[in-house]
Amino acid sequence: MSVEAAAYRRNAQVEEAPLSGELMLFDPARAKFFVLNRTMAYIWRRCDGAHGRDRLLSGLQEEFAGVEVEAASADLQRALDELLALGLVTTTAP
Repeated sequence: MSVEAAAYRRNAQVEEAPLSGELMLFDPARAKFFVLNRTMAYIWRRCDGAHGRDRLLSGLQEEFAGVEVEAASADLQRALDELLALGLVTTTAP
């Protein structure tokens, strides 16, 4: 499956809780906590199996008005790479 065709899905085992404008995640399988800033929290919440990279990018540009497409695209890729590497998100067929 190519990255462009992939949709992203949150790891169902990971728990979340709001934390002073940010979002705290807990991965019980590894007993680890993660704190996501507003941008990462926005991406995390949209990893529902229906949003691919292009749709996430469009949403980021709408949510964070004034951000240039190149900067938003680079930030999105870094965030997805990190979420995937940490096992907090997986890819799935759209």
